[in-house]
Amino acid sequence: MDMCGGAGLCAPTTRIAAASQRVDRISCGGATRRRVAPTIAKGPRYRFQNVGTGMIPIPLAIDPNYITILEYLRPPRPSAATLWWVLATILGAGLVFALFEIVSRYIRRSRQMKKSRDDFNQLTLVCQLAPEEVTLLRRLILVCGIRRPDRLFTSFELFNRCLEEQGPAASGPLSESDIARLRIIRNKVFFGERSRVPPIRSTHALRPNQWLHLRRMANGKVFMAPVIEAGDSGLLVATPRIKGQYMEVKPGERFEIYFWRDRDASYHFASEVIGQSGMHYLITIFKHVDDVERIQRRQYHRVETSIPVVAFPLPREELDRIGRNEPIIDTERPGLRGYVVDISGAGFAFVARAELKPNDLIYIDLPSEDEDSRIPVIGKILSVSRRGRTDEFIMHAEFAGLTTDAHEKIFRLIYSQARQEALPAV
Repeated sequence: MDMCGGAGLCAPTTRIAAASQRVDRISCGGATRRRVAPTIAKGPRYRFQNVGTGMIPIPLAIDPNYITILEYLRPPRPSAATLWWVLATILGAGLVFALFEIVSRYIRRSRQMKKSRDDFNQLTLVCQLAPEEVTLLRRLILVCGIRRPDRLFTSFELFNRCLEEQGPAASGPLSESDIARLRIIRNKVFFGERSRVPPIRSTHALRPNQWLHLRRMANGKVFMAPVIEAGDSGLLVATPRIKGQYMEVKPGERFEIYFWRDRDASYHFASEVIGQSGMHYLITIFKHVDDVERIQRRQYHRVETSIPVVAFPLPREELDRIGRNEPIIDTERPGLRGYVVDISGAGFAFVARAELKPNDLIYIDLPSEDEDSRIPVIGKILSVSRRGRTDEFIMHAEFAGLTTDAHEKIFRLIYSQARQEALPAV
């Protein structure tokens, strides 16, 4: 029987610690026992695992207290070499990104320039410009330093500014004859002014590089292809491509064909396929047609306007006396008040309550882009008709005896009126 009143109550108990121990002697009913008290010591701690009958100490990796956790979570102090490597990495990434951006911009700009040149070549074909006219346009692009040549076909202001800056009046490299030819090209591009050439009656008159719209009668699909040659055996046309493959057609298959000789005149004819040459159908041969239909006959682009004017009838003897170039009209005498309802590079339509006769001459002042000046013109009446059921008459007239400067101002007026029509209503 144990003196401490129970079996094992006073038996000495040993506790294992990672450091030094402190031993006390304790009295228990006249007997003494040893008590081992652990002390906090530096070094790894242990946790105990009961294996069989004994306790096995397992060391911990860290001391799991707040200070130790903070020390292990704190990032290491960088060295000077590490800072230099981080800075070099950032600078290198920025340099690579900048180089990539420069190369990307160069590629995009190159593609835009190539597309602009391709569009310029295509527009010269659409406008049916002669090779010498294209050469003159390229010279204008070179002396003006235009990077995107297709803008000459889309910006009337740019074209005029180039003519003003490169002409002899501004001591430019272009001569007066070059400026006059460029104005004709500009009018052809923007206003549909064309040379007075006989209309096409037969496909034998088609020139190479004339683009055709081919409408297949079997399924209604439309393709585009240029003329290669109007030969004796037939009209040779480059075969259109469908998904990278040349289109195969059978002899006798019929097509409706449209083309534009100028921007103001379109033509139409129907023909059938004679055959295709080569193993890969590179050329399609159409049968010649001698009854080509001209659909549109207007020589100039016409713009609807509403310009109030006063028209003065002009007797021919007065015209012979004052001359055609600089008419001097007594504006104090009574005139016909009316409106110019449309205008083109060739003439205008005038509406008034008084009726004039065909071949009569009238003098009017048209507004100019410069508000301080007017455009004096003489019109020859071509036709007169009543305007609906009203008491007004509409008279179509053509310009007579226009100077080059007056014609230039009229084209500018037409462009400004067309631009106002294109603006949305406020």
